[in-house]
Amino acid sequence: MPYETPRDVQDLVVAGFGPSGIALAAAVEDHDDAAGGDPLAAHYLEKAPDSAWQPNLVLPGTDIQHHFLRDFATPRDPRSRFTFPNYLQQSGRFYPFTLMGGYVSRLEWSDYVQWAARQVRGPVSYDREVTCVEPVFGPDGRVDTVDVVSRDTRDGSVHRVRTRNLALATGHEAYVPDTFRPHLGERVFHASQLLPRLAALGERPLGSVAVIGAGQTAGEIVLHLAGRDPATQVHSVVRHAGFRMYELGHFSNEVYFPDETDYFYALEGEQRERALDQARATNYAAVDPDVSTALYQAVYQDGFTGTRRLHMHRRTEITGLDELPDGRIRLATEEVFTGSVGSIEADAVIVCTGYRESAFPKVLTPLAPWLRLDDRGRPQVTRAYRAETTDDCQVGVYLDGLTEWRHGIGSATSFSQMAAKADTIHRDLRTRLRRPVAA
Repeated sequence: MPYETPRDVQDLVVAGFGPSGIALAAAVEDHDDAAGGDPLAAHYLEKAPDSAWQPNLVLPGTDIQHHFLRDFATPRDPRSRFTFPNYLQQSGRFYPFTLMGGYVSRLEWSDYVQWAARQVRGPVSYDREVTCVEPVFGPDGRVDTVDVVSRDTRDGSVHRVRTRNLALATGHEAYVPDTFRPHLGERVFHASQLLPRLAALGERPLGSVAVIGAGQTAGEIVLHLAGRDPATQVHSVVRHAGFRMYELGHFSNEVYFPDETDYFYALEGEQRERALDQARATNYAAVDPDVSTALYQAVYQDGFTGTRRLHMHRRTEITGLDELPDGRIRLATEEVFTGSVGSIEADAVIVCTGYRESAFPKVLTPLAPWLRLDDRGRPQVTRAYRAETTDDCQVGVYLDGLTEWRHGIGSATSFSQMAAKADTIHRDLRTRLRRPVAA
């Protein structure tokens, strides 16, 4: 197996070149453009073949849920070349966009993300999945650099990049409940694999599809399937009384402001958990008004015409799955209050159960002896998203978008604080390198 050893020592390696990694690269390069001189030596690694944003969920008619000015750079520096307005101007769509009422489709936002990735001078290595981070000892016996080990997803070759600082920006992991996990495959899959899985099932119309979950993605998929083929029976299974809308209050959504991160970070453990629990309704297990209205109208119209192809299984849990001889899936159901049981048969089951944040990133396991952990085994992190290390480790390890439990809901995967978070990490990094950023 080919094996590449490190040559030059980087100032920064970013593992993950999706939105968080791109935002950090934008902060680094904007500073280098303004300051002149030698640029920061940074290398970006991404396991996917490109930086496409949620490529398997870019459905027709869907839009983003944050304001378009909360992009990769505008909150940090509106003059940046990485802003969404600059993307519009460069694409020749600035004025037409202003007539759209400010709504950005997922398709256009995904194009913006890839456009921004192309603006980064790099180097960016795609098809590189980071497998572990190994300590490298200096002459004094302390850990002064790390080797970021990655595997090329195309040929299996192993590569190493040595660095003084590392930012993990690998995002949250798709969550699949235990009930579904043994059955994952061609016909049972997580929503993050939607479009390729549907394509793999072929052109033959699906007789029925079950969609599990009550979040925005589940609602959009139900609508997509309902419009995709008029012969498909769509079963929506939710544990609540139905699809709930996000908490859209102006004041409650200030949890996505940077000042709120300062507040959240200052709270104690139990206080943080309660505050995070309050904030969840702004982003999780709910839908926006457009999707809620469209779903209700679709169900109403279905009943009015007598078509009866949209089946809303409310207050229902899935208690088991059986794979039938013809390849279909039988789901055992139970009403959450009455306990009455039933079943659903489907050609495909789409699991829309969201994503989870790893308490301790597995790739950091070799570095664990030099990381300070809390009583739950999670890395202790500074306000600047840097993992606290022992005195005999000089490497900066940043957890970029992986500390919702410590920094609050706005500091996870939401675009709302993407630029602000990148700015905080970048300033801390430059200070560690003794090259502070001007105020």
